[in-house]
Amino acid sequence: MKRIALLSILALSAFGFNMVSQAQSKSPGELTYVNASAKLSKVHTRAELEAMGKLELTKIYQERIAILTELVPFLALHSKPGATLSDMGIPKTKENLAHLEKEVENKQEYLNSVNETLTDIIPYADKENIIWSILFFEEMIQKANYHNSQPTTNGSNTTTPNTPQGTGTTPQPTAPTTGN
Repeated sequence: MKRIALLSILALSAFGFNMVSQAQSKSPGELTYVNASAKLSKVHTRAELEAMGKLELTKIYQERIAILTELVPFLALHSKPGATLSDMGIPKTKENLAHLEKEVENKQEYLNSVNETLTDIIPYADKENIIWSILFFEEMIQKANYHNSQPTTNGSNTTTPNTPQGTGTTPQPTAPTTGN
C-alpha cells in the first residue's frame, strides 16, 4: 500500500510540477484561468479501465480532478484551455491581473492538497466506483470542451460531441451498484 501511495505521489507531483512550471514561466499578462494542459489526452472505455489496477485508476482519477478543477469554475467564460484574458474578452486591468495571479496560486495549492488526500484514500474505494467516476469525469470534460468549441447562438444545440468510439453520442457511465 505504501508503494502504491509513493508511486501515485511521484506521478502527481510530476503533473502538478508541470502545471506550476507553466504558470511560473509566463509573465502575469500570459497567465490563464484555464491551464493549457487541462485537456484529456485520452478518453477511456469501461473495458480499458476494468483491465487496469487501482494504482493506474487512481492516477487517472486524479488527472481528471485536476482538469475539472481548471475547467468548471470558468465555464461561463467559454474559456478554452490556455486562453488568455484577452482571448476571453477580459480587460487586463491591475485588479483583473491580481485576481488571475491569486487564482493560479490558490488552484495549485488546492490541487496539491486534494491529490495528497486522494492518494491516501482512493485506493480504499471500490474499483467499480473509481471506474464509474472516471467515466463520469471524462463525460463532463468532453461536454465542457465541446461547449467551448461551439459558436454562441440563440438557439439550442442538440448535437453531441464525437467520442473516441465514433458513435457521435456521449458515453453514459453506468452508476455503480452498492451492496445495500
